Amino acid sequence: MLVCCNLYSTDSLHAEILRLKATAEVNTSVVRLGDIADVLHADPEQVTRMQAMVLQPAPPQGRTQVITISQIRGRLQALGVDLSQLELTGRSQVRVSTQKVEQESARPQAVTTQQDQEQAEQKIQQAMTDWIRSSYPDSKQFSLTVRLPRDNVRQVLDNRADMFRFAGLDQLLETEQAVGMKLLDAQGQVHEMRIICQLKRIPEILAAKYTLNKGTVVRADDLVWMRPEKSQTGITDPRLVIGRELTRTVYQSHVMRSQDLIEVPLIRDGAIVTVYARRGGISVRREMRAQGTGGMGDPITLIALEGRDRLMATVTGYNQAEVNYRPTNEVQPQNGIQFISGSSEAAVGNVPSGNIQNAGGYAIRRGGIRK
Repeated sequence: MLVCCNLYSTDSLHAEILRLKATAEVNTSVVRLGDIADVLHADPEQVTRMQAMVLQPAPPQGRTQVITISQIRGRLQALGVDLSQLELTGRSQVRVSTQKVEQESARPQAVTTQQDQEQAEQKIQQAMTDWIRSSYPDSKQFSLTVRLPRDNVRQVLDNRADMFRFAGLDQLLETEQAVGMKLLDAQGQVHEMRIICQLKRIPEILAAKYTLNKGTVVRADDLVWMRPEKSQTGITDPRLVIGRELTRTVYQSHVMRSQDLIEVPLIRDGAIVTVYARRGGISVRREMRAQGTGGMGDPITLIALEGRDRLMATVTGYNQAEVNYRPTNEVQPQNGIQFISGSSEAAVGNVPSGNIQNAGGYAIRRGGIRK
């Protein structure tokens, strides 16, 4: 007893009987399960999946191969099939040969060009997109790509797209998968083929629920989800938007963009800042004015409310900053710890812009003080 559980689908296969043929003739480069056996007591989608399983390469022209029941079991197991509930009947081995290619002297076959290939795949892609939307009305926005074997290009181009039928699509699978396709030609004959398709979900993106002015700190209530237009990109993670400040006005239903958002500044240009200098258990504070804007850990320039004192500090909180200290040999004993005064050039010296270096070996950088 064998049961087939196709790994290419989330649905379990419950086919009951696999009847082996005595002989089989193939016209492709591989031997599939459907070439050598009949799948009975299964629904059409299950039959299509099982028939498409590749067992081995086809024999060369003019030669015959014998495939035993043991080889079939081994190959199905290698394909991820659970051998537990499928009854094998018929022959114990199958003789497989390759069909001879008949030469058509009357009319040479048309050469399939790359343009033909693309047109055929586009035709299937549109037909399959319409089928998915009609068969799964709750399906969200998606993108679809299709690959078609070159041997089937002419068949697809010569027949109407509304006669295409599909089976075996797994909506949850976003990697490439094989899907069965049938088409009905003008003579009423049904042709079957396998196509490779890839279905990808397109996530919704965030947009403004109503017009948001420059300087607004975005809240969850300010946002709505929207489906992107073709090739449109946007932010899909609300954490990258909520709690940030807009640097420009965003109008209603317009997409939120990362370049229009900044971290909410803890210190704004012109604000009165309490700046601390600490050493051991001693701290000194002073009120100064910010020259620039900064968030947590950013360096910021501070100027004295009176006088010409100027220094660089690190933002440590709302309207708060902290500076490093002068070296011990530069601190005046009678005054204890002092702020570094004077122009920024005097404080910085030859250190590159953005860093303040002192004899203690500490540099104030973005993210805090480090040695």
